[in-house]
Amino acid sequence: MSARILLVEDEAITAMDLQRKLEFWGYTVVGTAHDGPSAIELAREHEPDLILMDIVLKGDIDGVEVAERIRDLEVPVVFISAHSEETAMRRAGNTSPYGYLIKPFDEKELVFTIEMAIHRHRSDRQVKKLNRALRMLSDCNQAIVRIKDADELLNEICRIIVEVGGYRMAWIGLAEHDEEKSVHPITEYGFHEGYLDSIRVSWGDDECGAGPVGGSIRRSEPVIIRNTEDDPRFTPWRDKAVEMGFLSVIGLPISVSGETIASLAVYSGERDAFDEEEVELLMELAGDISFYLESKKEMERLENIREYSPVGILTLKMDEEPVIMDINMEACRMLQLDEEPLGKKLRDVIRFMKKEVSEICNLEDGTVHDMDCVEYSDGKSTRFLSIRAVRSGDTVSVFLNDITECIMTRKRLEECEGRLN
Repeated sequence: MSARILLVEDEAITAMDLQRKLEFWGYTVVGTAHDGPSAIELAREHEPDLILMDIVLKGDIDGVEVAERIRDLEVPVVFISAHSEETAMRRAGNTSPYGYLIKPFDEKELVFTIEMAIHRHRSDRQVKKLNRALRMLSDCNQAIVRIKDADELLNEICRIIVEVGGYRMAWIGLAEHDEEKSVHPITEYGFHEGYLDSIRVSWGDDECGAGPVGGSIRRSEPVIIRNTEDDPRFTPWRDKAVEMGFLSVIGLPISVSGETIASLAVYSGERDAFDEEEVELLMELAGDISFYLESKKEMERLENIREYSPVGILTLKMDEEPVIMDINMEACRMLQLDEEPLGKKLRDVIRFMKKEVSEICNLEDGTVHDMDCVEYSDGKSTRFLSIRAVRSGDTVSVFLNDITECIMTRKRLEECEGRLN
């Protein structure tokens, strides 16, 4: 699909010439603006893939101020200007642009800058999306470890999906064995404004059971609606969903003892939101929920989740020096511990990351401390962790996430862009 470009240029003739060239090269020009207010309005209306932004515009608002005002849209901006003044370039640089072209520029330079900006923006979004999803899964795993009440846990998971994962709404529906095979919401969170009260969902083989929730319960597999506006399976709920900004939805089965009893529904404000990596992480989350509900021996369940969690977990007893009371296999792997660490002082076991260990040792009661992108090396390889430490009384829970692959991917992309530039 061709990139959708918003053209912001104060000279009408220049704008027409640029639009003609862009369309000839296969791009879609969603609009042309000659002044700041029009540019802001068109950007918010169309949310294009890229904005070609002239710095000098008609009126009191220039292109740099437009970029600042629409920063929340996270649309890549390439500035074009007939001037290379240091002040203007510095102001433009503060908006984190994806390119800066000085007029006159040739066609190859323009196309190359556009393609590089779009590629870099997509890469940045993918990395951010993956980091956000990993943090969501991490926080949900932490909730599973610390929350014993099932209702409280499910409420918290839906909250994390929305607030940390960046999705628009999440709810869990229980499959009822009544005549209508109805689905009863047991928890919900997000931008819904009575949405669930206004719709009917079933898991039967009928129109109200054809959507992501009913389908995932009936077939015991994820069901994705990638575009709520045109997928016929979503017809019964389309108008209300589009009004709420729910543009794609996934339903994930929750099973107990081999029977699918419920569905976790996650709504996104983006079309085609659920790529392969997202589905895999959300399926892992649904699996964690299923495991939680299935276990009757709660302490055994908590220990199993803790031990086999993809998040490294340590429990410290705070005395004169923090002592390791519990640690899971993932934490041992991340910290490359060969000997038994239980009962030993934290400083004696972890001899690197001295600054981070010191911060954990000095953590005050009732506080949460996040340490992002902690770099350490054992002499053989370099790893990157994100660390969260939570103190409650004389106990500190430490959660470790290995983000090495994300960091290395970002560095490789930056190296690639450096070579291309």
